[in-house]
Amino acid sequence: MNIRKVIAVLLALPISILTIEVSSAAQEDNQLNAIDYPLISVPAGSYTLLIPDNNFFKLDHLEKKVAFGSAFQIGKFEVSNRLWNECFKFKGCNRPATLREGETLDSPVVRINWHDAYAFSKWYSSHTNKYYRLPTEEEWIYAAHLGKDHRNIEIQYDYSDLQKIREISKKTMPQGSFKENEIGFSDYQGNVWEWTLTCWYASKDKKLKKYSIAELNTPRACTTRIVQGENRSHIPDFIVDTYSGGCATLEPAANLGFRLVLEEN
Repeated sequence: MNIRKVIAVLLALPISILTIEVSSAAQEDNQLNAIDYPLISVPAGSYTLLIPDNNFFKLDHLEKKVAFGSAFQIGKFEVSNRLWNECFKFKGCNRPATLREGETLDSPVVRINWHDAYAFSKWYSSHTNKYYRLPTEEEWIYAAHLGKDHRNIEIQYDYSDLQKIREISKKTMPQGSFKENEIGFSDYQGNVWEWTLTCWYASKDKKLKKYSIAELNTPRACTTRIVQGENRSHIPDFIVDTYSGGCATLEPAANLGFRLVLEEN
């Protein structure tokens, strides 16, 4: 009788272990799903992308025709510190988020270079079984301005007093603290500049050329990427904070972060 009980316990043991493992995995998935990354739908349409073209005399704009034959989905907000820390917990990101005084887990994750943002998109895709990536400049501008005038406001910085530059607030605000447009695209005029897939080129022909997602969504595409936000800039892909050097224009980006696009196919 005792032997039968022992055998029964041994037979039941693997099932119990499996149940515990499945339960633990399910709890981890539920924790990740609880950290929502809301998306908005950007309608199909077309517009003219105005690309700054600086010369010695004035700022001109090149015109690039852009068309979206179908709607696409993009993050309503930038990726948060909270979601980034999940990536770190699951070993998809190489460090936890660094919060300044006054920032929260619901503030955008910043001090991120392009490779960090790219790695996060790969991790989040694998964890959700969906295909996420950084947006192109064309997608970001259309989601933010919906075909309206999106030319930069020319800002003149006085570099004679570097202390004033250092005193500019770098603290990020919680998601939803800045302007939202009519389709729900939020915080695009906040103090976070967002990485895109788009490469920066000096030549007019390369600026106007149409590149596929496959060409751009790889670290091998180029070493300087376009960032978008209240203003546009181009920044080397290894830079995490342009106040420490590395801004490719004379407009220092207080924070470098990102948001994602969800590919339907």
